[in-house]
Amino acid sequence: MAAADHLQAPRQHGLFNHHGIDLGDGTVAHYLEGREILRSPLVEFSRGQPVSVVTYEPGGCSPVGVTLRRAMGRLGEQNYNLLFN
Repeated sequence: MAAADHLQAPRQHGLFNHHGIDLGDGTVAHYLEGREILRSPLVEFSRGQPVSVVTYEPGGCSPVGVTLRRAMGRLGEQNYNLLFN
């Protein structure tokens, strides 16, 4: 895994995946179950489940610096929407 990777880990026995952005220092920016965007250690994000990287076609995602700035700029945000997040 590398900085700005889109990560996912299974939740609720595989019923859905929890998503986050690797911040490159062993932490992940992610919504805390619908409350706010947090910065958590990878082990807390994964909750002991396997973590995988979501892959995209070349050119299908933003440059690393842009992704990291967006993720860091949204820490503390509390606008979770089940349909759009």
